[in-house]
Amino acid sequence: MDQLLSAGIASEALAHAPIGILILDKTGHVSWLNRALEELLSIKGDQLVGRSETTVDPYWRNLVFAPEPTLLLEATAARPERWLQIWRSTLRDTGGTLHYYADITDLQNTREERARLSEELARHATRDPLTGLPNRQALLQGLEPLVSRSRRYHNPLSVIRLRLDNLPDIEAEYGAGTGDAVLTAVAQMLKDQTRWADLVGRFDKDEFLLVLPETNLDSATQLLDKLRHRLAGLCPKSGDGRPIALAAQFGVAGWHLGDDRAKLLRRAREMLEQETR
Repeated sequence: MDQLLSAGIASEALAHAPIGILILDKTGHVSWLNRALEELLSIKGDQLVGRSETTVDPYWRNLVFAPEPTLLLEATAARPERWLQIWRSTLRDTGGTLHYYADITDLQNTREERARLSEELARHATRDPLTGLPNRQALLQGLEPLVSRSRRYHNPLSVIRLRLDNLPDIEAEYGAGTGDAVLTAVAQMLKDQTRWADLVGRFDKDEFLLVLPETNLDSATQLLDKLRHRLAGLCPKSGDGRPIALAAQFGVAGWHLGDDRAKLLRRAREMLEQETR
């Protein structure tokens, strides 16, 4: 096949190739580049031909003589920002080097958009869409390593479960959407009353969970009393401006030796249900 391709045809093919092509001779000097590369780099061939790595600006040194496989071509007054994919091969007959430059800007933008969407999807998969708090899955995932840490080092750890009363009844009395307003208001109050290290999220439709690292049962109970007081005075407004009195049950549990995640959460639920009775 190589014998069927004349030098003239090969030169014509390289000159009119839709990707950038550059040839270095065996001494490392630029011997040729095609029109596509001139347009891609916004440079004239005679600015590079005959030049070596030691006789060009460092910018062109990195781009022409020792390019990374993928690199960002920064924007200039003559061209927009571009991403390039570069391949290198050795010319067996001359000992020179052949570089191919492809503009992959659209592909790179697509990759970045896909990564952004994947990150957004992952964020939504662990966030309650109404309150913006971590959802049940995120809470359980966050609690697991904290329980493991307590089991290993005996660090204090507590959880509080808060269940709101009669959200359907609130909706029925004050109108559609009032339940969402109540949940949003409670979520904001919980965020305001907890530390940055605490994990606060929506555990169920009408229930919130607070995970309190480095917090013993007495301190968690004090926080529970504070939250109960704050909730009593919260009184979010209905659509017609009427204040909505809120009531809730609370359950608190501190980590005990031998507890796993399920046992800790179960004890907090049992405390909540005792309060309900």
